[in-house]
Amino acid sequence: ASMTPFLEAIGIDKIYPGGVHANKGIDLSVAHSTVHAVVGENGAGKSTLMKILFGVEQPNAGEIRLDGTPITLHSPRAAIAAGIGMVFQHFSLVPSFTVAENVVLGVAPRTGLQLDRKKASETVRELAERFRLPVDVDVPVEQLPVGQQQRVEILKALYRGARLLILDEPTAVLAPQEVVELFAAVRSLTSQGRTILF
Repeated sequence: ASMTPFLEAIGIDKIYPGGVHANKGIDLSVAHSTVHAVVGENGAGKSTLMKILFGVEQPNAGEIRLDGTPITLHSPRAAIAAGIGMVFQHFSLVPSFTVAENVVLGVAPRTGLQLDRKKASETVRELAERFRLPVDVDVPVEQLPVGQQQRVEILKALYRGARLLILDEPTAVLAPQEVVELFAAVRSLTSQGRTILF
């Protein structure tokens, strides 16, 4: 394994209009295939840092490096292209769509203009099995408990090629048993070369 950190943030500064200094000279170094927790009280700037790493916010100063190479994340699309995925506390799923449809939404396997539902189901089922994120791929998302909806968001990021997953306070919305299941899934993800930022 290379000694280069997978993700580095160096001297990240973020000042919001009105002078709120959310991040001040933040340094962060995250090793490959690990779970890294960013801990602090409310208002400490955790969410701001995560949004910067996912391209939602732009830093006023500082540098982000992926595998030692400086990158500019000017949008979430750029972050996704760089292999960074984020699961927010408030999910962005389409309730009436199935799990499979939600996962492939926007990057779907198509036959002509039609979504290839059978192919989508198969692909997402394989993905769910591989990463030990059990979920019924043909059920509408609105019928799932919140822990499984979160799994769908994680699968969505993995389907888009995420190697680094940012989970924004993922346990806040979960029941105790779902927390246990989330941690089992996280262990399985790191064992398969994914990096988790909590």
